[in-house]
Parts: sequence; C-alpha cells; structure tokens
Amino acid sequence: MAEVSTVPGLFGCGCVEGAAGEWLRPGDGAIIKALFERSGLRLGASVLDVGCGAGESLAWLERHGFSGVGIDRDERVLAVAASRVASPLFHADGARLPFADCCFDGVLSECSLSLMADRRAALVEWWRLLKTGGRLLLADVDWPSRDGRDDLGEDIRTSGFTIVHDEDRSDVLAGFVARFVFHYGSLDALWGDCARQSAVRPRYRLLVAERTGQPSPSTGSANP
Repeated sequence: MAEVSTVPGLFGCGCVEGAAGEWLRPGDGAIIKALFERSGLRLGASVLDVGCGAGESLAWLERHGFSGVGIDRDERVLAVAASRVASPLFHADGARLPFADCCFDGVLSECSLSLMADRRAALVEWWRLLKTGGRLLLADVDWPSRDGRDDLGEDIRTSGFTIVHDEDRSDVLAGFVARFVFHYGSLDALWGDCARQSAVRPRYRLLVAERTGQPSPSTGSANP
C-alpha cells in the first residue's frame, strides 16, 4: 500500500475557508456535475454523501432531482449544512454508518476517502449500503505508488466494485491550491505531516464504480 500521512491536513476536511469566507473545494461545483454525468444514476436516486461538509453537494443533489442524505464527523460543518439544505443529516464516521444494507442507489465521496484511517474498510462499508448495481462516485486526491501500482483502484476492485469510469482531473488542484495559499499563506496546513510530498506529486481522480461482486475476504484490514 502507498505510504500515508500520520497527521491529516486540511485537505478534504470540510472546513477549509477562503478569503471571502466561502468553502474551498477542488473544482467547486463542476466536479459533482461531472461525476453524476458519468454515473448513470437516474433522477430520484437515493445518494449518501459521505463527508458532506457544509452541504454544497447536497444542495446540488436537491436542485437536480436526487434524494440526498449527508453524513459528516464534524458537527460544525453539519450545523452549516443544516442551514442550507433540507436533506437528512447525520453525525457519523464514514466507515461505520447507521444505515441498513442495500439502502442507497449511490454513495458520493468527495475528498473523504483519503482521510479514512482504513480505506478498504470504508469501501466495504459503502459497498454494504449500496444496492446491487449501485454506484460509488469518488473524487479525491490520490498518491501514486512509487512502483507504479494503482493502489486506490485495486482497493476499490477488491471491495466488490467494478470501475466503470476513471478520469485524472489534477487540473482542478491548481486553482484550489492557489486559493488556499492566498488565504493561509502557505501549504503547510494543507497536507499535514506528509514527508512524501517532496518525492511524489498527488493527482486528483474522478472514479465511478459499480457494486457488482463481493469484497475479498481480506478486504478491510489494511490502511490506504
């Protein structure tokens, strides 16, 4: 597995504010639009937004005819989301969710999976919540392995999914980083305690995966 930071930074935490008080996110609203255009989900589909933050994506789901549910482990951003959206909101950990099996058509994760202590365990939990044929919609930073392996893709596949779309959108990171530096003064707080920054450059990926199989018996025991 790829090396990971022991101390997460602000990236993807749901509370990165810009100079004008807006919430910063890579690609802003264009990324969720791109994900849903590639997802094959029909209008009215039920979608769980894992790490919903201040509710920007939930608001998009509401405007475009989807049925959203949001969860986040940060009560501060949930309070902001509650003032913006009508969707149900829950305070919960993304790898241990209070929902029944096979109850969602889609699971959306924007900049959340990379923050999970156990990436594969989280993926298996999301697999559990999806109906057969349901879709995982993932937009996140990805740290390529130095030996060229696609660890993220392998974790997704061994968690019972088939990847149906994989797109490199690293272009959206440049604008996000520029706005972050403008407000915070440097990148020190962005990635956290991550010494690998000097050797490996992150990329930003959009992935859509379908729940097709069963998780590997060993899945859920390794960190990302």
